[in-house]
Amino acid sequence: MQDTIIEELKTEITELVNMVRDNFLLATKAFEEKDTTVAGEIIARDDKVNMLTEGISKRNLSAIALQAPVATDLRMLGAYLKIVTDLERIGDLAVSIAKAVIRLEKTKQALPLFDIIHMSNEVNKMMNLVIHSFLSEDISELRSLNEKDDVIDSLHRQNVEKIEEALEVQPHNFREAIQYIKVLHALERIGDHITNIGEWTVYMKVGNIVELNH
Repeated sequence: MQDTIIEELKTEITELVNMVRDNFLLATKAFEEKDTTVAGEIIARDDKVNMLTEGISKRNLSAIALQAPVATDLRMLGAYLKIVTDLERIGDLAVSIAKAVIRLEKTKQALPLFDIIHMSNEVNKMMNLVIHSFLSEDISELRSLNEKDDVIDSLHRQNVEKIEEALEVQPHNFREAIQYIKVLHALERIGDHITNIGEWTVYMKVGNIVELNH
């Protein structure tokens, strides 16, 4: 199998990575700044993410079917398919955050942001770590993903508890609270998909499925 096919696919996945990361950062910025204009742009940009995802997947499957890849290349192509799927899901979750921002415009927006921005920053750190590992093929730092995902899960629980406590005092703000919880759920799920990408990056390198989140 020609190395150029692998390289071309990795170049396209790198483009998808950057697109998805940008949408995630814009979505969290839109949430923090209550910017519905940016939120609308993220939703519109998701079509490009889906088109690129579909194109990469088709070329990947074609390479598997027509190029008769050796075991190492087949392993890499299989991992690429999984990684692209997780990237698309992260893109979808960025859209979910953007939609929550738009719905929040119809509420009083009386609740504080709690530690949701802190949680989004921690998710971004995870994303940067995994992206660096994937692009550089250096998996040495990926073992820390389990600890980082535990931080995300803990922040998710703490934020939900704070929202529940706030609603005991301000039950009339339940519509806003629902959108906050949707954002928290999206951030937690993004963390899970980032971990998946880390696991498939390890698989490409060593040939074993290693759980980085347990």
